[in-house]
Amino acid sequence: MQPQKSRFSWMQWIAIGLIGVGVSLLLAIYPLLSQASPTPIVPSFSEIKQIDPDAKPLGQAIRVGLQIKNIYDLKLSTQSFMVDGWYWLSWGDEVQIILDKFQIEPSQIVEFINEIDPGNSFSQTLLDPLQIAPGLTHSYYVKFSKKFFIDKISQENAPFDRQELPINIEIVPGSLSGSQSSSLIELLPFPIKQFPIAGEFASMIGFRLTNTSWTRQIVYYGVPNDASYSRATAIFSFSPQLLTVFLKWILPMIVVMTIVVLVPSIDAVLGDSRMAIAPAALLTLVILHDNYRSGFPPSPYLSFLDKIYAYNYLVCLAIFVVTLAGSNALCRPSNKDKDACLLRANRWDAITQKSIIMGFLIVAFVSWYG
Repeated sequence: MQPQKSRFSWMQWIAIGLIGVGVSLLLAIYPLLSQASPTPIVPSFSEIKQIDPDAKPLGQAIRVGLQIKNIYDLKLSTQSFMVDGWYWLSWGDEVQIILDKFQIEPSQIVEFINEIDPGNSFSQTLLDPLQIAPGLTHSYYVKFSKKFFIDKISQENAPFDRQELPINIEIVPGSLSGSQSSSLIELLPFPIKQFPIAGEFASMIGFRLTNTSWTRQIVYYGVPNDASYSRATAIFSFSPQLLTVFLKWILPMIVVMTIVVLVPSIDAVLGDSRMAIAPAALLTLVILHDNYRSGFPPSPYLSFLDKIYAYNYLVCLAIFVVTLAGSNALCRPSNKDKDACLLRANRWDAITQKSIIMGFLIVAFVSWYG
């Protein structure tokens, strides 16, 4: 009966080795693939230069303000969100002389660069005059409802990542641009503390509005310094509510994996019952993972939860191999050797459970901090 014991031990070691190989692959294969397939550099017709939000404009400036009453219908999978609110522009007599010279109407001064689906948008010019600050004798006040595009979705630590929703406002007429900084009319946002941009309904269910800010850019179109336009970007930063994320995405996975990890605790005599659990759990994990991915756009890298799911797939495979090896080993020896074989199977089951838990902690730690 010694050959049977040897065969059984080797099969158990193979199962344990699968877990170790899976952990090693998750830690190593993605960086190697990223290095092997670098992202190509595609030429762009525009170039963006960031400006300090508090920097004084070198030439004339148009002050821009924003009040967002409601942010809703956030869809990370399509990289879009809806906004209801108001924006206004204020300027002095010097800028008005330029507008009159080139016959530019107030409605033609700026546009929302990242607006999408303009056919379903709404805007209404309000006639109420705005007295913002001395010297700003002209103003343009608009109520709007629009859909905007999110150019960057954070997924490295998804679903725990903070998301930044931008609203880009940019000068439109070429006569208000300039190849020299002195001839460029800049958009200058009002200070956040003086003019908050978030209203009472700016938060969304499942997210917390944690910060609002303005950024400023100079956008060069065509050859750099050939045509430059001023842009102001309002940024709304949202963080997911941890309890919502845990209950929606983490808890179901924990429940499934707890059942999988407890499979070796079932007596090895019940081989058929033990073997059926891992495939059923694997199918459940695939469905949960697919539901999670459907909420995000495709990405060239694995998110935090993607790596956890990949490890869980390997765990289900390892558990299936362990239960298969134990069942086959118990079927071969005579009745006299079954008790000893059963003890060995239970001992290796305990080793498998400890290895899975240690592997999960390693993968979770490296996936989050790596």
